[in-house]
Amino acid sequence: MKVFWPKHEEFEQALANLSAVSTNRPFDEVIIQYTQELSKRFIRMRKNPEIVALGYWLRKANIQQLQSQFEQQTTSNLIRPRGTVFHIAPSNVDTIFVYSWMLSLLAGNRNVLRITSKKQNGLNLLLEIIMEELTKPEFALIAQQTIICTYGYEEIATQQISEMCHTRVIWGGDETVNNIRGIPLAPLATEIAFPDRFSLAALKSERVVQMNEDSLTKLIEQFYNDVFWFNQMACSSPRLVIWTGKQQKVAKARFWTEFEKIAQKKQYELLAATQVLKYTTSLQLATNQWVTKVKRDNYYSRVQFTEVPADVRELHCGGGLFYEYDVKQLMDVSHVIVDKDQTLTYFGFNQHEIEQFVNAITSRGIDRIVPIGQALNFGEIWDGQRFLQSFTREIVIL
Repeated sequence: MKVFWPKHEEFEQALANLSAVSTNRPFDEVIIQYTQELSKRFIRMRKNPEIVALGYWLRKANIQQLQSQFEQQTTSNLIRPRGTVFHIAPSNVDTIFVYSWMLSLLAGNRNVLRITSKKQNGLNLLLEIIMEELTKPEFALIAQQTIICTYGYEEIATQQISEMCHTRVIWGGDETVNNIRGIPLAPLATEIAFPDRFSLAALKSERVVQMNEDSLTKLIEQFYNDVFWFNQMACSSPRLVIWTGKQQKVAKARFWTEFEKIAQKKQYELLAATQVLKYTTSLQLATNQWVTKVKRDNYYSRVQFTEVPADVRELHCGGGLFYEYDVKQLMDVSHVIVDKDQTLTYFGFNQHEIEQFVNAITSRGIDRIVPIGQALNFGEIWDGQRFLQSFTREIVIL
């Protein structure tokens, strides 16, 4: 167990002290001020684009919009925070714990953040800034309402926090979610879980062929960011690429040629272990009759499918591995969508085509449909749930 915040305090004592601190009203002024100080510092971290994106998400205009929407939805209602929220952060996306924490903080809650024990440069930078801001006198209340810690698989710590929290938020793989769900919560506590998900991208071939060079380069750069900011390990990063229309061969040639140029230009570095895993996964997939072609490149691999079995999602290893599947029109993909599918990024389709596709889906799958380039943009609604509603409760007075 390592407690990052509060400094110089044992975990048990910090937990006891936390419960004695009062909560805030939703969108309290001091909370908003804290988000703005973080935003200003995150936006300046140009070498870490995922942290810059977090900084933009925290900018004043976005927070004001969140507040306005929340107040419109709760007008005339007496809304209070849940109390203490326990966030269990994933290891694959180092900024997620801040998004989860900020929304709970804006809702007025006390927070316990269990972050990954894996060493990550981006995570260290975030922690450094967060703790520097927490030491400022004007943010003393937030400092008292926050515990940031890390630990391995000791269930005792998870059990201690789970017994006293009012909401538990689990970010992680299916196994993590299932293991933590075995640890009881207090009877009145609620839980939000974000398990493994799988995401797709869809492109209309005719529109790709019609693009001029500048527009194509811009599109590919946005696709590259969707994929490689988190090494294709984020749940919303596209792994299956769907091609529609009658010019798929030409469109694919243009798209992937430009993608390779962008990857070379950005000097994307892939660990040797990831390269090997990607290679062996491609070979494993090639033994199936529904795989017609495997194309390997230094930066990425493409595997062409004639069908998309549900369990092929479990084989994906990230690191620039793309499944490809060709159909005549977007609606033809609806039958391959399964509960696990989360985000569809798209290019070239109109609103009517997208709605037809959504209406044809018979599974639980697909929670977000956004243009290519916005796969990693975090929103107050995630996996079909509104955070601010989940982090607050309504008191009824008759």
